[in-house]
Amino acid sequence: MVALLLYAYSTGVYSSRRIARACETRVDFMAVTATENPDFRTIALFRKTHLKALGELFAQVLKLCQKADLVKLGHVALDGSKFRANASKHKAMSYSRMCKVEPELAAEVEKWFGAAESEDESEDTKYGADRRGDELPDWVKNKKARLGKIRAAKAELEAEGKEEAQRKEEEKAAKASESGREPKKSKRPADVPKGKAQKNFTDPESRSMKTHDGFQQCYNAQIAVDAGHQIIVAQDVTNCGSDSQQLAPLVKGIKENVGKQAREVSADSGYCSEANLKELNRRGINGYVATGRQKHGEKTAKRQENTGSGNARTRDVGEAETRRPRQSV
Repeated sequence: MVALLLYAYSTGVYSSRRIARACETRVDFMAVTATENPDFRTIALFRKTHLKALGELFAQVLKLCQKADLVKLGHVALDGSKFRANASKHKAMSYSRMCKVEPELAAEVEKWFGAAESEDESEDTKYGADRRGDELPDWVKNKKARLGKIRAAKAELEAEGKEEAQRKEEEKAAKASESGREPKKSKRPADVPKGKAQKNFTDPESRSMKTHDGFQQCYNAQIAVDAGHQIIVAQDVTNCGSDSQQLAPLVKGIKENVGKQAREVSADSGYCSEANLKELNRRGINGYVATGRQKHGEKTAKRQENTGSGNARTRDVGEAETRRPRQSV
């Protein structure tokens, strides 16, 4: 079963149902399972039960690659990708919409309860008190359940908003203490989240993220790849759409998984921040982080070169290395 999961994930097949179907229809999967056809529930339960052990297996594979001299850690590249969550963006509701819909649904449910009670009394008289006429209709139950979900999601958003506000206030206070200025107070109360903050009812842990196909419910998968033999030396999955907060966990994961730190790290402009550059400097890593994205048709920076005859000529900076600006730490 471990071999089946490793092979399936390495070939981009993640769904337990798709893996089970491949065991019946694909020759390569049949070779791994010796023509056995495990049920998709068995595959999903095995992964869920042994998730911790499978994570430790990743570290063991890295150690084997390191002993085989496949992991050099001379240069490691970082990047993140958005993977669609099994949830529709239309099932997400903003905090401001929750505040508006909650009282409307509460009033509607209360009206239905009153109507249901009145009908129950009428049906008790008509059918007798021992009949099932006193039960609420399914559509009333669903509305009541939806109201409960909205209230629970609203409470979670308020808790998250409070934590985010506290974190930002601490960052402002730290910057203000360094500059000797008084920190600016936020106009929005700490326990009130932004009106556009969303919570998905199908998959509450997923978040709405910007992708090439517009905004979708996603997770942000992060990997660090050794440049020598394209071995993944660290990975993580987060529901934060921004890459800027993921550099520190990745470089920390490299040290934990391999036992030593990379000498060089390259990353795109999504990872460029003052905190990340300081983190690379603190760990003694030579960082090559793009400071911005070059627009289409934009010329690269120029520098002067002395030709030896007293004349200078210009050339594109980095024309032999890269077309994007980089910043070394």
